[in-house]
Amino acid sequence: MQRIPHDVVLHINDKWHVMLINENQTNHIRFDSQQFKLIKQDKANLWLSGMGELRWQQHSITVKELDLTFNKTVISTSKKLLVVNLFFYPDGRVLKGKAGLK
Repeated sequence: MQRIPHDVVLHINDKWHVMLINENQTNHIRFDSQQFKLIKQDKANLWLSGMGELRWQQHSITVKELDLTFNKTVISTSKKLLVVNLFFYPDGRVLKGKAGLK
């Protein structure tokens, strides 16, 4: 049986679901435990709550209440109950997937 690789997904504040493309290790994501609480972790997922900065490879991901910044790309929403799916690539590209209500 062949294992299909699964990219790491960050689930942040039950709002942001960020797939880190071509990443397969959750321990490659760095964050300050004073800013983020680790809710749960498995091989391909990190569930976090909080606000502040995360580091992935040479990239920074900054989480605020209604926006998330990947390097210099800002993704924001004015709706608190919106769930946003994003795809971040190692080369710095960002793709936005479907958004839905909680």
